[in-house]
Amino acid sequence: MGNFRNWLSSNMLFRNILADFGSRSAYTGEPGGFITYFQYKIGPYQRDHHLYFPKEPFAVRYNNEVFNKLFEYSGEDIFKYLDFHFDAFPEKNAFILYLDRQLTERLKKSLSKERKIKLESAADWVAEKKRLFRAEAELTREDISRDLQLVIDSKAAGKVDEAQQRLDNLTDKLEHKFEDAISRLESASSLLPTGSIGLNNQNHQDKLVQLLYLLQNLHNPKNRTEALFSSFSNINLAAILRHHFRDFADKKSNTIEKKAKASIAKLKNTDPKVQKLIQALEEFFYA
Repeated sequence: MGNFRNWLSSNMLFRNILADFGSRSAYTGEPGGFITYFQYKIGPYQRDHHLYFPKEPFAVRYNNEVFNKLFEYSGEDIFKYLDFHFDAFPEKNAFILYLDRQLTERLKKSLSKERKIKLESAADWVAEKKRLFRAEAELTREDISRDLQLVIDSKAAGKVDEAQQRLDNLTDKLEHKFEDAISRLESASSLLPTGSIGLNNQNHQDKLVQLLYLLQNLHNPKNRTEALFSSFSNINLAAILRHHFRDFADKKSNTIEKKAKASIAKLKNTDPKVQKLIQALEEFFYA
């Protein structure tokens, strides 16, 4: 059925007909393709907060089950259900954004009075979380402003040592905030759909990194100032490995960069095989 629908969608006439009858969709019945904001298990249904599916769900079925499960609860139990999944999900802002957007769309649909009340309760839960996040952000700004003013006041009073100590403390606090932000970004990044490329032979991992390095540094042999890429940093190289190769998917960017440097260090440019590879790449791109 899926292949037949793909065939119909490949024809402009049938594609428009599908759209006119409301049968055209960007979603498929292929399993996966969604971020697991709400935890789920494959197996028989159980009366707990997890979602349950007989087999790996596809995106639409997963999103619908999030709310079908919510409709089982009422009152305080709705908040307990949402808290259960919220507490388990690493990137809190992303969870709130997902739920907020889903609720906005679903509340516009024709619903029974009971279901609408339950979705509105979930929307109240989202609003409360947003308020707490805003309050936390405001408190952080107030703390930093206060600490900075204390540094200025100490300096103005001639208390140089005290001012320096306060400045050091503020610097440590800001560095901690920066590291926390980086950690949050990496957590969010890890939630994005990633490739699942795997090597059949793990002994080739070094050579894979070395090949990317050679491409990263490839130049026109007739004009050495002309690089293949206008920009391709080591951070980019690490990102390619992290987001597209299974062996690197669970590692942090700085760890991957260190592993990549170790692999590159093993590369011997004087090796005839390496020289032949570089020449072949130059001929492929520039001949």
